[in-house]
Amino acid sequence: MEALRTDHARGVAPATRSLVPTISELAAEYLQHLEARVHHHDATKRRSPRTVALYRQRLRDHVVPELGHHPVDQLRVDHLRQLIERKGTLAPGTVTSLVNITSGMLRYAVKHRYVDRNVVRDLDRDDRPGSMRLTEPRYLDQSEVARLIDAVGPVFRPVIVTCATTGLRISEALGLRWRDIDLDAGSIQVCRQLDDDLTTRDDLKSPASRATVRILPALDRELRALRAGQAETDLRRVHRDALVFVTNAGQPQSRRNALRALHIAGDRCGLNSDGRERVGLHDLRHSLISQVMAGTRDLDITATVARHANPGVTSTMYVGLADARRAGIAQQLVDAGIGA
Repeated sequence: MEALRTDHARGVAPATRSLVPTISELAAEYLQHLEARVHHHDATKRRSPRTVALYRQRLRDHVVPELGHHPVDQLRVDHLRQLIERKGTLAPGTVTSLVNITSGMLRYAVKHRYVDRNVVRDLDRDDRPGSMRLTEPRYLDQSEVARLIDAVGPVFRPVIVTCATTGLRISEALGLRWRDIDLDAGSIQVCRQLDDDLTTRDDLKSPASRATVRILPALDRELRALRAGQAETDLRRVHRDALVFVTNAGQPQSRRNALRALHIAGDRCGLNSDGRERVGLHDLRHSLISQVMAGTRDLDITATVARHANPGVTSTMYVGLADARRAGIAQQLVDAGIGA
């Protein structure tokens, strides 16, 4: 691995894939790094033995068994989401701790030039059951979502419709390529966001990682119009490997610009008035899942739409909605004359 760092420092690509450490190998090196800091002369860089022991236990028992076989440069945000979902039975604070420890390990990998980016940074804030929001999510009903879509400009309208009707996270939507979309079959293959040749046998075990998302009529119309317009501009824009959502110059769309467009639309249609938190991109996903939960009253169906491998994650993240549903069921029993 020292040779790998030297090659990176010289700007030379590694000679073979074997020089790239796996997450398991990286964890062992990272723990050695932490142990060396137990007696560090600089108090600001010193690590307590208790902290190091905690990191060792959580890497050994949770992170490495799930992610250890991946070469560090092939780790994707989908792998992290899978880790979070599989650990959904743990306390939310423990799950958050696992993510934070993994992030620290990947910061170490970036510093030592094993990878260029810490993929934990690509997790949406609501991907973590234990994360705390400064404000409550916005749950829009169908009419409010329709008003919002009508107010979005033509450039970002297809992006917003995609998120609002499929439950895709904005990072997933902006990462879509035309090969992921089958308009004739009416489906989006979300798993294709993991490089096909890097998908492992373990990845195939998770329904979330291999999910097929249905294209509803409103989205079908948007995507067909978008594809026709792009083909008229430049046929290369509709090549199977081309990104679906691009700027007028053909560059990838940014999350920041998508959020700005959504904020403007929310202001325009009156959804952000009266001091309320402005509707955000992840609120589109929240709104769809809440509508499914209210309409079906089935946690398994809701978890499928959310693409949570573990319905317990859905229950944890949408506990407020579950409470409301229970209250609604109680009222239905009373209306039926039971326990009145």
